[in-house]
Amino acid sequence: MHRFRLTAALAAAVLLAPLATAQLVATDAFPGVSFTFPVELAVAPGQPDRLYVVEQGEGGSTAQILTLEAGDTAPTLFLDLDDRVLAGGERGLLGLAFHPDYETNGRVFVYYTARPDGRTIVSEFARSTADPLAADPASEQVVLEVDQPFSNHNAGKIAFGPDGYLYVGLGDGGGANDPLRTGQDRSDLLGSLLRLDVDDVPKGETYGIPADNPFVGEADVREEIYAYGLRNPWKFSFDSDTGDLWLGDVGQNRWEEVNLVESGGNYGWRPVEGPACFESGCDLSAYDAPIAWYPHTGGAEGGFSITGGFVYRGRAVPGLEGAYLYADFVLPRLWMLQYDPETGDATSTLLTTSIPNISTINEGPGGEAYVASYNSGTIYILGGTVVAAEEGASEGAGLEVLGPNPVRGEVQLAVRVPGGESARITVLDALGREVARLHEGPAADTRLTFDASGLAPGLYFVHLDTPSRRATRRVVVSR
Repeated sequence: MHRFRLTAALAAAVLLAPLATAQLVATDAFPGVSFTFPVELAVAPGQPDRLYVVEQGEGGSTAQILTLEAGDTAPTLFLDLDDRVLAGGERGLLGLAFHPDYETNGRVFVYYTARPDGRTIVSEFARSTADPLAADPASEQVVLEVDQPFSNHNAGKIAFGPDGYLYVGLGDGGGANDPLRTGQDRSDLLGSLLRLDVDDVPKGETYGIPADNPFVGEADVREEIYAYGLRNPWKFSFDSDTGDLWLGDVGQNRWEEVNLVESGGNYGWRPVEGPACFESGCDLSAYDAPIAWYPHTGGAEGGFSITGGFVYRGRAVPGLEGAYLYADFVLPRLWMLQYDPETGDATSTLLTTSIPNISTINEGPGGEAYVASYNSGTIYILGGTVVAAEEGASEGAGLEVLGPNPVRGEVQLAVRVPGGESARITVLDALGREVARLHEGPAADTRLTFDASGLAPGLYFVHLDTPSRRATRRVVVSR
């Protein structure tokens, strides 16, 4: 089990020790080829060298899916849905998933917001009988329709899990602050991750409900829901090795978060945003904690809109194996997240700031990391190295609590800031409120004293922010 709660037992906060240094290279995967507002990338079963690119249709451009291989001078058209897609802002042609048996059955699924009202559509298309590199636009079979009360928070990711079921991400319906309270409302589909059976479909239905979905048989609950409490789950993915489900949820005001999703999980929105209460007085112990988070504040260590990625299992970037890649859409930042499921410790490292407006990070041909830049239309492939620190270099590194924990009175903190970067070290309570600021400015290897004697008993977070790393350690204050 990976589940953690935001309580004194929390071990899944972001622990950033200098375990690696990055010498990452982002190379144009298709020189001379540019796409128009790309939002999703995919590889079809049976076509390991071919990449499919989803173009949203923003700004009057065409909502379509294109495909190409390395060395191609121009992509070819796979599917044009411009006549049925309502695009603009967060709306458009957003998701693509090939059936696991696509090589033999030719079934492909897409997610889009439909004319004229922007409702969500998940549809199935058939591969063209005339062209094996195209889908037949006349073959559409609607699988799912969901009304959208506002124009934003459409999410849009769809993917088949290792169990063969189709997973669908839905935002909270939009508008600021979840005005319809859909995140915690399991009687509707918004603010949730759905799990659908598109192979064993009852007569008269467009999809089936897997028998082991977590809420099957519960009254007044939509049985399609696999997990809920989500604001705008723009991207999620399955680890191709372990099957773990990773999801990036876009925040409101304070936090962008990474969740490791499990069946029946409640990830807190809107009572909770990131690691803290969004609504005053919420019970953090009632919700599943994110694995990692960063501040929705910009600045040297934050950003404004998370783009979830995938767990890298390729060969082109030594040292990146098993790390989860994620980015910020607004600021040009791409991180790797190393996670220990035994302890819950997570370690994030900034890899590059060279790619602007990252809209999607996907496993592409050869299992390598492909990254789409939304505004430039460039698709990058990652190369280079991620070098592990020398043995023993992590001792006392990053942020460590020295001495007993729970603590009474003063506690010593060991801080390491590589290269003397500027750092801010703060103490947050369980509601995410700053209760102390221990340091702000240039820093290096040092020890600090945190006097907890004036704080009420409970859970606190000591948080280190630098331009390249973020670290959080829990401290339990007792009497």
